[in-house]
Amino acid sequence: MSFNFCSSRHKESTMEPTCAACAMEWSIQLEKGLRSSKPGVPVKTILKLGPHLQLWSREFESGIDSNAIFGLVPGEDRLFANAILLRLADAFRGGDKEIRLSIVRVFLFERKHRDNGKHKQCKGLLSKARVANHLEMLKRVKSVFQNGDSECKALALVLFGCWADFANDNAQIRYLILSSLVSTHDCEVIASLFAAGCFCEISDDFACITLEMLFNMVNTPAVSLPIKLAAVRVFAKFKCSDSVASKAYKIGLQLILNSSNEDLLVAMLFSLSKLASVSTVLASNEVDFLLSFVKREVASHVQETASKCIHYLLKNNPALKLYCNASFELPDGQTLQHPPSEDQAWKDDWRNDEIVELKNLFSDLEAPL
Repeated sequence: MSFNFCSSRHKESTMEPTCAACAMEWSIQLEKGLRSSKPGVPVKTILKLGPHLQLWSREFESGIDSNAIFGLVPGEDRLFANAILLRLADAFRGGDKEIRLSIVRVFLFERKHRDNGKHKQCKGLLSKARVANHLEMLKRVKSVFQNGDSECKALALVLFGCWADFANDNAQIRYLILSSLVSTHDCEVIASLFAAGCFCEISDDFACITLEMLFNMVNTPAVSLPIKLAAVRVFAKFKCSDSVASKAYKIGLQLILNSSNEDLLVAMLFSLSKLASVSTVLASNEVDFLLSFVKREVASHVQETASKCIHYLLKNNPALKLYCNASFELPDGQTLQHPPSEDQAWKDDWRNDEIVELKNLFSDLEAPL
């Protein structure tokens, strides 16, 4: 990929410029765009930055040699990264709803496309180790939460989730997320569920507290079905440790056995299958459990969901295949295989499920007042 707008001092090198080498120009363009009085320019500039941050997050930090090639002094890449991130936090604090929405989208884009699987040694751009001024960023967004309406609070909560790696240790941010789970405003609850899920992926103690709150939320009759469905999706996120995953799985099974709502049941089957995929033991238990839905008389879409979940677990846990082939007998006419088109759609469902509720949230926030 070529970055034609990189500073001229980098063009002497025949190597492809790194994101760090382009950072100064990105910072300048961002500042110009945010200062523009032309309608739509600030938002357009912010959204244009999104793909750059996503690429930068997947790029290894620049070493002394690569810095020298592009005329960077040691630490200059981090300086500009922090300048860009802090400038976005400033814009979020002082901007209108449209600007705030665009900033949240940028960080959601970065989170969704973060590829830690390919680059396990690469610390993302938003990792605590790389964001020196993370306290200042949190301070700016927290002020929006504390002084804004429910929509502002919801957007701030989503940012806290996207910034989980450096926000997780902040006791005040944790409190804001947990307290928002019991808000009377649905948009706040949905946003806090997203943030809680992000924190549960990396923090055992936060996950244990959240797990109890989710159990009560799903079992409380006064809680609306959309909120319960959003809460159920968080169960897929309890992957911070084997002990937490096992505890969450057991509680999830209790909720399934206690639920008579088919939509809630389907959502929980999805989430528990995702959660179980991290462990061969949990996955084998989940396949046994799912098979009971395939064999017994239940609604067709519940039975179909169970079959798809088994298929997903087998694909993600190859060691299960031998066990399954030796132990499982499906009813006549039933199969765990899916045609390619359906399988692709299934993969898309698993990948996008995390932000389904956020899409609905954004739709609500963008509706005319």
